[in-house]
Amino acid sequence: MTRTLLTASALWLAGPLPLAAQEPACPVEGAGAPLALHKEWMMEGWERREGDPPFVFVDRMGKYYDTRDSAGVFYDNFAPGDTQLFDDALRYGRNWEGLQNAARSVRHGLTGGHDALVDGRVASTTLGFVGRIDRLDGEVIAFDARSQLGWECRGGTWKIRHELNYAWPVEPETIEGRLGRRDGN
Repeated sequence: MTRTLLTASALWLAGPLPLAAQEPACPVEGAGAPLALHKEWMMEGWERREGDPPFVFVDRMGKYYDTRDSAGVFYDNFAPGDTQLFDDALRYGRNWEGLQNAARSVRHGLTGGHDALVDGRVASTTLGFVGRIDRLDGEVIAFDARSQLGWECRGGTWKIRHELNYAWPVEPETIEGRLGRRDGN
């Protein structure tokens, strides 16, 4: 009993628990788990179908990024513009709006290399994918790519804090059969 009183007294003297200890846990399995979110991020978030409304990053991708505390590290060698490295998710996302909105369609397909490491409040996921951008001006850009995302558990949901994407151009016909694939095989 004395031990319990000392522990309770020590907790009272220490003050409230740190914010991380008070926040709800994030899912480690199912649709809300990091790897499932990474696949959805690619296959739904970045997809553009002919006739879609204008791509607005916050509206389309706000589920995956913390739009109130958007600091992080976001790198993509395929990013349009003068830089490929960003320290703010919102700035990174707005950088993609022009490319998305200048496309008739942006399609993807998952390839191999899917993995997840999940430990409490942080996670890292990887996946391979291919993509095809059909621009309104008729240009076609096809690529093969790899993605690694660093996730942080915030308020019971996973949010992207670190991003490393690397893509290289390929001939469109080399990926045609893999577009739309969600299984990665």
